[in-house]
Amino acid sequence: MSLFSSVRFRLTLWYLFFFGILLAGFCAFTYFLIKKDIHDRLDNYLVKDSHHAIATMLSELKENPGNNRAAALEALSEMSLNSPIGIFSGTNLLASNFTENLDDVLVKEITDSAKKSNGQVVLSTRYAGKEEVRIASLLVEAEGKEFFVILAEPLESAREQIQPIKEIFAITLPSTLIIAALGGFLLAKKSLSPVVAMSNQVKHISANNLYERLTVKNRNDELGQLAETFNELLLRLNNSFENMKRFIADASHELRTPLTIIKGEIDVALLQAREPVEYQETLSIINDETVRLSKMVNDLLALASADAGQYKPKVELFYLNDLIESCYKTSKVLASRKHINLILSPLSETPFKGDEEMLKRLILNLLDNAIKYTLNEGTVTLELINEAKKVKIVVSDNGVGIAEDSLKKIFERFYRVDKARSRSEGGSGLGLAIAKCIVEAHQGSIEVESLLNKGSKFIVSLPL
Repeated sequence: MSLFSSVRFRLTLWYLFFFGILLAGFCAFTYFLIKKDIHDRLDNYLVKDSHHAIATMLSELKENPGNNRAAALEALSEMSLNSPIGIFSGTNLLASNFTENLDDVLVKEITDSAKKSNGQVVLSTRYAGKEEVRIASLLVEAEGKEFFVILAEPLESAREQIQPIKEIFAITLPSTLIIAALGGFLLAKKSLSPVVAMSNQVKHISANNLYERLTVKNRNDELGQLAETFNELLLRLNNSFENMKRFIADASHELRTPLTIIKGEIDVALLQAREPVEYQETLSIINDETVRLSKMVNDLLALASADAGQYKPKVELFYLNDLIESCYKTSKVLASRKHINLILSPLSETPFKGDEEMLKRLILNLLDNAIKYTLNEGTVTLELINEAKKVKIVVSDNGVGIAEDSLKKIFERFYRVDKARSRSEGGSGLGLAIAKCIVEAHQGSIEVESLLNKGSKFIVSLPL
């Protein structure tokens, strides 16, 4: 797998992307705060000096009354400011240390702004059309006249203070991102190392070792839960494979018996010429085994359809009591051969929606089992019980019963309580498995109650 297509690389990119946005935002915010602080300090300095200049000017006016220019020059020499300053009376320049004369239009704009701002204004402009400066202007009235102080400071000094900050950010930002990328990659590699370990373990798991499980270091985190989920999947797969192997082995065994009988009868018949009666007996045996084989194949196909989720009922409305009565009449012939008393309890009219053919097969399977495992002169009872939201079909007998350890297994495929007896009577061990599939296809349930040598009762519950 390529590094650039790995999850580690993508996680590192996402981490770097969000960290880069946060870091760039932090740097921009910090730069803005520092720049604002420098400009605020510059403005405070200009405002403070402008107030000091006016105060000095007014003090000199008291000493030199009526001589405004002398007072302005004296005030300018006393303050000894490094910043350019100009003192005006109205629009007349009294004193200034600007290297170039201020434009009259600019002075007019500044004084107008000061008048609108209660005598004080701070703004940025260009001095002599070139240098950008920050200007503070203060307007006061004294001796019936308006006096202006215009104090300027080049913004280049502020830029010089900010420039080191820019250089620091220009170096630290990419350096930090590179370090963050390396750290993010190592962090992603460390975080995904359990996934890599699980992947390596999974590569060695096949159908031959589904019993193996992934190592779970921490069951409480997401990776631990993933490993637990995968282990549960392996358990289900292992059970499915075991059931499949057992099913194939049982099916092969069951199919082999009738095929062996058929082949044996044919081989015997072909050894020498025989009487027609003997051929008829041979064909009769072959026919019986073929019928048995055909029934078994049909049962296997039905179970395969159920496993594939294709064993679905064709829902139609019919009367369940009529179906029960029909199955009773069909099974009565089989019961009479063993002199078994087959009893049908009184039926009430029961409309039902479901698959009539499936349910017929279900009932006949249960009756067939009950008759098989009931001794001669025994009794088998068929009941239909109506309840509020469901209907029950009950088949009970006073036959040989089922041992307690077999009750949980009787619905498994090819399981027989008495294997020799079942096979001799034509059973394949699939009838109850198919019965369970039919019941579950109708969203119902099937239960069994039995005591050894006392009899059995199968109870099918179907929702109305």
